[in-house]
Amino acid sequence: MLKNRPFEQDDLSWFEEIAEAHPVWKKEEFGEKDAESYMISYSMYNGSWLVWEKDGLPVAVSYHLEWAPSNGKPWLGTVLVDPAEERKGHARETIEQIGQSLKEKHRALFTAVPIDRNEWIRFLSQCGFEQLKTEKDEADKSYMIMVKPLV
Repeated sequence: MLKNRPFEQDDLSWFEEIAEAHPVWKKEEFGEKDAESYMISYSMYNGSWLVWEKDGLPVAVSYHLEWAPSNGKPWLGTVLVDPAEERKGHARETIEQIGQSLKEKHRALFTAVPIDRNEWIRFLSQCGFEQLKTEKDEADKSYMIMVKPLV
């Protein structure tokens, strides 16, 4: 079972490394930013950046909000797994643990995925997320809005 802890300044270089190993994710999420600037851009939302550890070593990072300004509901922002630890169920476990931590106060967890990231949508569907609708952001980019019942 993975354990989580708050993200710390010392985790930034590790976060940069795993982002580098996921170029599609990095381009989509960081754009031209570095890890610190990316994280700062989310600071106004008062969400939780967590590092997930197995046997005391970091294997994944996540970001979620208990209350998103868009709909007042909890949102999963990101889950990124160290490439050496991929395909071991860590992302799925991270999502499940986040859901468990929210289910006492909430009935669902939302997320948004760029509409052209079929692999991401497929993975989230396997984790219990259902496709709800599509929306466009202020730059006219389309996203699949997905929801996971917390039962």
